[in-house]
Amino acid sequence: MIKESQEVRNQNIEFKTIKGDLSQINSQIEKMNTIEKTLQECKDVMSNVVYLSRLESALEKPLKVIDTEKMNYIVENAKELNDKIYNFSKSNTQATMNLMSLTMLFPADTVYRQLQQILAQIESKQNALIENIFKIKKENIKIKKFKIKMKQLEEQLKRTTDELEKEKIKLDMEQLKIEIDKYNVSVANTMSYIEAAIKEIGTLIDSYNQIKKNKNVPDNWSEKDVEDAEIKTNIKNAFRNAVRDFLVTGRIGMGTCEYLEQFGISPLEAFKDVANFINSNQDDYESFYKFLNDMAEKYKDNYKLALEKIGLDDYKNEKFLIGGTSGNS
Repeated sequence: MIKESQEVRNQNIEFKTIKGDLSQINSQIEKMNTIEKTLQECKDVMSNVVYLSRLESALEKPLKVIDTEKMNYIVENAKELNDKIYNFSKSNTQATMNLMSLTMLFPADTVYRQLQQILAQIESKQNALIENIFKIKKENIKIKKFKIKMKQLEEQLKRTTDELEKEKIKLDMEQLKIEIDKYNVSVANTMSYIEAAIKEIGTLIDSYNQIKKNKNVPDNWSEKDVEDAEIKTNIKNAFRNAVRDFLVTGRIGMGTCEYLEQFGISPLEAFKDVANFINSNQDDYESFYKFLNDMAEKYKDNYKLALEKIGLDDYKNEKFLIGGTSGNS
């Protein structure tokens, strides 16, 4: 057997190394080709994504239905519609405000509760009014700043000779014009809400004065007067809830039972009163309110029973009440 010389062995090793390197290079080239192919496929896919969106369709024909004739029709009728929309800038009609809001929480003849509700609504409208006034003031400042900036750009445009710089300035001016228009529209739209809030406040003030006059409420009524009326107010409300419960379920609800107990009234006794009233066939509005007032009169002192169980002498402390005996005012 002929022995392989050292030189031949070295050549064979070198050949195998080169062959291995070539193999790795070919493998890398194949991978690169695969990556390039994949990237091309991704590019082809992404170029077709636009067809899935509305972009191409919009560029082809932005408005599919509205043409000049239809737009003119809308513009011609817009003034009347905007005038009518102005009527509904306030959240409630006067009927809703006076007949629903004022009787939602307590019966209609709980005078101080109605006055309290009116004052709460006035406060809410005042806060909305103040918020919108400050909003307009802020937006007017922004408009003034934009106008100053616009004048600066106009002067800059006059001095500039570079055409590209001129185009940039013109674009900046167009953008400022858009901002000015946007805030002008916002101010105009906000005015309707300001007037609506003022109208609602006016309506509520008139309602407040009417209730005071018709219910003989003194001008100097105070927190003490509200507290003095609270026992009868809550008894009426508890029995109003009891009647509603009875009509819907034939029984007095758990919450109403608890409400009655809080004012020293046994739910069992109240159940009999409500059942007797419903079975009396006195179903008109006046009879219903007479029943509530009768119950308030019948149970007006029962709260003392509840106070005794709790360990209190009275439910109010006049020295911490406006109009109380401490002389606070």
